[in-house]
Amino acid sequence: MNCAAELDAYFERLAARCPGRDLNLLARDQARDATEQLSWHPTIEALGGLVLDDPGTSDHHVLARKSPLAGQVLYLSHDGDTRIVFESLAQLLDAAQRATQQECPLSDLHPALSPPCRDQPGLSGFMQALCEDEQGEEMALELIPSLDLQDLELLQRLVGGGNFFLAEAVAVEIGKRPRPDLLLIAEQCRAHDHPQVAKAGSAAVAAIRRA
Repeated sequence: MNCAAELDAYFERLAARCPGRDLNLLARDQARDATEQLSWHPTIEALGGLVLDDPGTSDHHVLARKSPLAGQVLYLSHDGDTRIVFESLAQLLDAAQRATQQECPLSDLHPALSPPCRDQPGLSGFMQALCEDEQGEEMALELIPSLDLQDLELLQRLVGGGNFFLAEAVAVEIGKRPRPDLLLIAEQCRAHDHPQVAKAGSAAVAAIRRA
């Protein structure tokens, strides 16, 4: 299903079943207006984002409409953990239905691990381009959970650059998804000069050795 058809199906299902009424999921016109108000945001601009909800906070679920993440749903958090949280709009609505039944915030049903980007080569290239400047690095940080951790060259670049937040995020993801072939990068993080990276790297090395 292409993105336009998926959006049509999403808004039709939203209108018919109203699983998001108590979660402030937006109808099509409302989503368009909310997106215009946040069009200045670098992440929304870069991903072609469509704002899907208005929970009365600075946090929003956003549909990515540009490659390489087109069709996936990002949680744009003002002070917290911005990352992809749903593989598709259908998964978002399923989670909204459960959140309504359980009377809990939709964010409580975010998966512990982000779904991997379907286009890993495209994501790697996108992140390398982002890392050419500081503003881009901030967005690259948000996309690290979407990596499948197979592009070791990219991971080494993220760890070896001057932004310790990127290195820490790589170590944290390795700790969540440990594999033997990631040991050298985890050890590189453990030996990092910044204590936050070194701590996350030590945890990643330990996770790999337990796996």
